[in-house]
Amino acid sequence: MRIAVPVESDKSTIARKTGQSAFFAIYENEKVVDYIQNRQGHADKGEGRGEGGEHHKHERMQNAESANVHRKDISKLSDCDLILLQVVGEHMKETLISMGVEVKKVRQKDGSTADEVVQKFLAKTL
Repeated sequence: MRIAVPVESDKSTIARKTGQSAFFAIYENEKVVDYIQNRQGHADKGEGRGEGGEHHKHERMQNAESANVHRKDISKLSDCDLILLQVVGEHMKETLISMGVEVKKVRQKDGSTADEVVQKFLAKTL
């Protein structure tokens, strides 16, 4: 089973917001086998925010267009069976499901690192 987890730039801490994660850690058999960079997450960090800044890119898009952007950016997750995440937007969630990736939400109390939540999921203690 291939499991994806959105993580911060340290490649360990679970990113609270999936679409703003720096990377997706890819696990097989409890071990990380790859990190996929989330270009959208990196590009949006700190840009267009604050007084006088542009609105976040996603806020300006129509629903279908936003879903297409997510689909393109996360297409590399299509070979994953599951993604463990805390918060996911509707467009991202719909895109993941349409690609055949099961979406499972985890809570902060389940762990703060990707390793913790993957191990708990595999042990069926989530």
